[in-house]
Amino acid sequence: MLLLKYVYPAHGSDGETYEIHVYAESADPEHGKPVEKLKSVVLADGRDLRVTAKGHYEVADGSLTLESHAHEAI
Repeated sequence: MLLLKYVYPAHGSDGETYEIHVYAESADPEHGKPVEKLKSVVLADGRDLRVTAKGHYEVADGSLTLESHAHEAI
């Protein structure tokens, strides 16, 4: 099951503010402790992001970089 774990703001290299969505996949509860695996980090509009460092992201095509100072940022 895919779960939306975090939503936080990030500032883009174009001067705009964006919303980052972090999704995790939960493990099958029949296999012991519940474990979550990071599935994807995307913009609210669905564009995939690469994590380049803690709180730093880049749109997959390289057209935009983002930075977030949110405590939960990955």
